Amino acid sequence: MIDRLQIEKLSELSTGSEGVIVKIKGHGAFRKRITEMGFVKGKLVKVIKNAPLKDPVEYEVMGYNVSLRRSEANLLEVIPIEYAGKFNNRSFLGTIDNEKVKGTIREKSQTINVAYVGNPNSGKTTLFNYASGSKERVGNYSGVTIEAKEAKFKQKGYTFLISDLPGTYSITEYTPEELYVRKHIFDNKPDVVVNVIDSTNLERNLFLTTQLIDMNIKVVIALNMYDELLKRDNKLDYEALGKMLGIPIVPTVAAKGKGINTLLEKIIDVYEDRDPVVRHIHINYGEDIEHAIRRIQEQIKKTPAVTDQFSSRYLAIKLLENDIASRNRLNNSSNKEEIIETAEKYIHRLEKEYNEKSETIIADAKYGFIAGALKETLTSGVTQRRKKSQQIDKYLTHKIFGFPIFIFFMWLMFQSTFTLGGYPM
Repeated sequence: MIDRLQIEKLSELSTGSEGVIVKIKGHGAFRKRITEMGFVKGKLVKVIKNAPLKDPVEYEVMGYNVSLRRSEANLLEVIPIEYAGKFNNRSFLGTIDNEKVKGTIREKSQTINVAYVGNPNSGKTTLFNYASGSKERVGNYSGVTIEAKEAKFKQKGYTFLISDLPGTYSITEYTPEELYVRKHIFDNKPDVVVNVIDSTNLERNLFLTTQLIDMNIKVVIALNMYDELLKRDNKLDYEALGKMLGIPIVPTVAAKGKGINTLLEKIIDVYEDRDPVVRHIHINYGEDIEHAIRRIQEQIKKTPAVTDQFSSRYLAIKLLENDIASRNRLNNSSNKEEIIETAEKYIHRLEKEYNEKSETIIADAKYGFIAGALKETLTSGVTQRRKKSQQIDKYLTHKIFGFPIFIFFMWLMFQSTFTLGGYPM
């Protein structure tokens, strides 16, 4: 068994040291690029030399020498060879042949860090308790889920490390809970985020989902309290909604423990990149906002150390919302002033054009996207009852059939009156 303390960041290995890659973190585009360079789970990597200023660092992987910035190497987790076990048999491509070492790598690579995120009272903590066997208090009160609760358990050969984060309506900078959740996602970089949604209040809960989409991270939606949605005669095509969002959706009833195993299986599929529903979409904010986002992105992309860790699109959107915490994440950017200047220019343009605060304009666009998605996938019980009523009215008010139906009911009423009235006699 591997102790978590034996897992190191690639950037922490000294010159001449070797390690086996077990996990690649960071933004989706970064993971794709680094994988194409040969940094793949299970491959042996050796530190060749550090630059005089310790940046960049030269590594040997799969028979080639590749240089990475220290900030990039910081996003790769490795098992140092001395912990992985002694072995003599290595292929020239850096593939590990020793079975003991393979088992070590497999164990770590099958450890999934999961963060539960959702609105207050969405059943998030109940879901966490059922999945992990914990007994955390449930409810949106002072002192409840103010900090992350953690649990560790095994399921289907995988080790789950789950964090139950504070309930929050969004990931902005208005409350300590919101800042805590966002900081956890950015700093801890969970492998999968489970977005727990209250099925009875989809529009409000999906607002948080749109922010997770902008972050370009791996997400699974737990459609909680699904039984309540059905009791109201609502029908949701959650598979179609999932395809629209690019996020797989699993119906759950946390209070009864229903759907928990399916949810865990879905987390594994998403972690292993084998779920067909997963794809990164861009929420269309309209021509004016999209133009502003592109211009700010152009400036952000000039600082790879930032885009390796965060989605440039997400940062551009947050800067348009005047988000102070996102501005602070640019402190190490060489062109921070240019980025901020570009953002402020387009904030001024948008607010002048729409006569609204920029964050309100973007929030309205998000709700417009949500409304459109639900219009295509959700049929409410009220709507179904209205349709039945309209069908009945169509016949009762028909210019040909309406009058005979009226006469029939009048006859039935009088007939019933005289018939029932005759019984007392």
